[in-house]
Amino acid sequence: MNPFISTQTSKDSLSEQNKASIESTLKNILVQEQHCLDLIIQLLKTENQAIVDRDIKSMGHLLDKKLPLLSKLGQLDKQRQQFFEQQTGHAYHPNAFSRFIEQYPSEDIQIIWHTIKEKLPECKTQNELNGRIINIKKNNTEKILQILLGRPANSTPTYSHLGQTNMQKRSALYTAV
Repeated sequence: MNPFISTQTSKDSLSEQNKASIESTLKNILVQEQHCLDLIIQLLKTENQAIVDRDIKSMGHLLDKKLPLLSKLGQLDKQRQQFFEQQTGHAYHPNAFSRFIEQYPSEDIQIIWHTIKEKLPECKTQNELNGRIINIKKNNTEKILQILLGRPANSTPTYSHLGQTNMQKRSALYTAV
């Protein structure tokens, strides 16, 4: 033991280092989460344009980029939950974590968390919009296909003396032409 450093100063120094390490860990998790959300939102916006343009190739590439980011975001969410549980001794709950951050002494961490909370609904909204556009385009494609195959929308099949449905006969006629 160094006689020039008092025991109290040494303990305070270790405590400050520990606090700094804990803060650094939390900040690292949140910064990575924010970065992943930024990238996902940008990919969703690009995906939106690819959906509108019916650019299947781009949609595939975007999906290949999006899936690892979503996986990473899930891992970071688990890390954040574990961090909270280790620091507080309580089970994770989003509202409890928000209260924990509001009381956290680091303003940087509070700002990052606030930004994440703003980006999550934006991400959800953009994803839902893309899903609605895909469903509309899918329904339109199915209607066109029904017309091309000679199947009227919402019709029930009737059977011929050979056991074929009228739809089968019409579709055979259209494919034969």
